[in-house]
Amino acid sequence: MAKRILTRTQSVTELLVVLVVIVVANGLGNVYYKRFDLSDEKRYTLSKTSRNLAGKLKEKAYFKLYLDGEMSSRFKRLRNEIRDMAYEFREASGKKLEIEVQDPFAGKEKQELSKIMETFAQRGIEPCRDIDNENPDETRIKYLLPGADFVYAGKTIPVTFFTFDPASDIETNIKRAIDNIEYEIANALRQCVSDKPKRITLSEGSGEMLDARLNSFAQDLSKYYSLEALNMNVADPESGRPFLEEMKKNPDSAETVLMKGLQQRLNLADLLMVVKPIKDFSPAELYLIDQYLMKGGKIMWMVDPVHIEIDSFMKAPTVMAMDYGLENIQSSLFTYGIGLNNDMLTDQTCNRIPIPAGGRQELVNFMYFPLFTSKGLDHIITKNMGAVWCQFPATLKPKIRPDMNIVPLLSSSAYTKVINAPATVELMTSFMQVRDPEYLKTMKGGSQLTGALLEGKFHSPFVYQKKYSGAFRADGNSKMIVIADGDIARNYVSSRGGSFPTGYDRYSQTTFANKKFLLNCVDYLIDDNGLIEIRGKELTLRLLDQTRLRTEKNYWQMLNLLVPIGIVVLFGSINFAIRRRKYAKAG
Repeated sequence: MAKRILTRTQSVTELLVVLVVIVVANGLGNVYYKRFDLSDEKRYTLSKTSRNLAGKLKEKAYFKLYLDGEMSSRFKRLRNEIRDMAYEFREASGKKLEIEVQDPFAGKEKQELSKIMETFAQRGIEPCRDIDNENPDETRIKYLLPGADFVYAGKTIPVTFFTFDPASDIETNIKRAIDNIEYEIANALRQCVSDKPKRITLSEGSGEMLDARLNSFAQDLSKYYSLEALNMNVADPESGRPFLEEMKKNPDSAETVLMKGLQQRLNLADLLMVVKPIKDFSPAELYLIDQYLMKGGKIMWMVDPVHIEIDSFMKAPTVMAMDYGLENIQSSLFTYGIGLNNDMLTDQTCNRIPIPAGGRQELVNFMYFPLFTSKGLDHIITKNMGAVWCQFPATLKPKIRPDMNIVPLLSSSAYTKVINAPATVELMTSFMQVRDPEYLKTMKGGSQLTGALLEGKFHSPFVYQKKYSGAFRADGNSKMIVIADGDIARNYVSSRGGSFPTGYDRYSQTTFANKKFLLNCVDYLIDDNGLIEIRGKELTLRLLDQTRLRTEKNYWQMLNLLVPIGIVVLFGSINFAIRRRKYAKAG
């Protein structure tokens, strides 16, 4: 009897110890957050760049995630990944990041939803449709807000985690969004903690697109960098205005004073950006740019060699596409290692524009508006990238240089045709061609290049020109990106004067990846935070077979329900038998 009492006392003691361990472990889990990353790709391990940015928070920051409420399992997976990654950033920040998950649509009437979505869209958080068809008996459609706000030091930075790419299925879009979570959060943190932004200089004086059509991209750039315009056209009186006093003091060497002053201002830039000039650069302008490049300066060219605009078709059904006559620019680029051709690229993989059809508007493929995807490309700039939309782009032809590395960034599909300028473009003919199987068979131009990165040693085209002598460099190591489309950075401007996001197509109401692509280009050229490297982390999603899941749904439901109960019953029966035998011997 005494042995039985002692055994029972020991069992109660053991049970109390287990309960105490469980309570203590749960208490510590509420205070301390720790996950062990056992994934092959280390998906839950923050990069050094992310940890450094999180560690720069000097006060409390608030992360408000708006992706919550009823949703399909796809978006639940996205929400959970965002929330878990946010907790990793919180730990790296020393608990300075507070996390809140909420559903802005909760408790709202139907008439309020559109107003809420419009408010978030104006702040840069695009709503998306969630089509839940996982239940074969019911399809539910709901709008979600897959974004968040960072609130820090009086600033509110919106973050969008999901942008739908119509060229990909929903699973690919979700995977791309999950791959980009760490980058998006780190990018928002960069805006929070950035003290002294780097400087981007935009060239002007040759009709560059520096008006309302560039507002959206300029606003995106200004979040991370300091922007200024520099008129390098020495034939324009505005170019010399900042140096007028010095030129009056030295009238005999006014040209030298002007060139020196412009070069000094240009050398202060971390990046020179040339956006859609409509007039050719003079040798003096190109000399300034050349010496900036030879000294290690980075350049991003977005150039339309052919003059044609989609708005021209509002006045006439037929438009003549003429080249701008940018021979000097093209000559310099050729010397650097890339040929800019006077042509237009047409591609069967393209965006659509509306045409009148039976009293309504019908969206029809327009092959002069090609869509460039990252398929077949392997560079950190285009990693996890959606489709990029270009309008009447030209083609590039790389030159073989032993000390130059040329990387494709915008590469078309194989079903293309190149139209040399000058050429006549008839809108209705274009619509007929896209529906003509015989014409489509002729589109066998192969993959064409519209955007490229040049890295390595550049050689100056001014070696034998004595006019611009002095402190001259004949070569130098640097980086340059050339895009044969100026409209890639263009935003639509409404009749009321408002600007839509870069890459937004008002007809299909789709936002293409133009902004993300361009920001990646800029980050790669001049960002020293290493943010672009985060895009190199690719995650593997182990997804369920949806077809098998639907056909075997009842089987797996019963299995998940009965097996745990069976295990508990089996364990209880074995434990009961063991204890019964043990106490029988003790008695």
